[in-house]
Amino acid sequence: MPESPEKWTTAGMTRRRYPRVKAPLRVRVVELSGKTWVGEAHDLSPLGMKVKAGQVASSSPVHLEFELPGGGPTLNVTSFAVRNDPDGVAFSFVDLTRTAFALIRQAVDLLLLGRKLWILIIEDDRSVADVLADYVEAQGHRPILVPNAEEGLAYLSQDRPDAILLDLTLPGMSGLEFLERLSRQGMHVPVLVVSGRSEKDAARCLEMGALDFVQKPLDRDQLRATLSALEFRSLEQRLAEIELDLGV
Repeated sequence: MPESPEKWTTAGMTRRRYPRVKAPLRVRVVELSGKTWVGEAHDLSPLGMKVKAGQVASSSPVHLEFELPGGGPTLNVTSFAVRNDPDGVAFSFVDLTRTAFALIRQAVDLLLLGRKLWILIIEDDRSVADVLADYVEAQGHRPILVPNAEEGLAYLSQDRPDAILLDLTLPGMSGLEFLERLSRQGMHVPVLVVSGRSEKDAARCLEMGALDFVQKPLDRDQLRATLSALEFRSLEQRLAEIELDLGV
């Protein structure tokens, strides 16, 4: 039988790849018994969502009513409860119209593309660090400033930024030693070296895995181009790393 032109189903899917985004939105849940409750959704994808508050028996059908971030029509989507987690009920969409699927996918894609990057700036000269931080913020991202490589490693032991802006001439551990440490520890974080050192040092940084080398005084066009490349690289990594079970 040919596929219906109006609807398709996720039934029969075992594993699918698609990104989910943290997008708080108000969802009205209508259960088969007629019981209704309102929760806040998160982990939205074109194949499902998770809704905080409430408990629904697994495999129970419900209707989810919600508006997407950015506005648009109210969607009424038939869904099944996949599981009850401590942070909410995971739902998988079924019989989703092509129009609804396209609207949800567009909203997810736009949220992913608009995601801010967290960029760790390792620079001991406070005036230079402030210039870099101002530029990162002007591009719509979030800077984290530390004055030396040791504090940079301490930060990386607790959290992972999207990228690192690294000076080579640092007190204590040098920038080159920092790159070597990242390599030995298998930390795959894009590093942009910003330094006044020679082309020989630039070549060595690139050999050690740095994404790019920007010479001081700063070439703002090159820095902007590299930050743009980091945005797409971050998106690609998220698409590659996130694997959803039944699209949730």
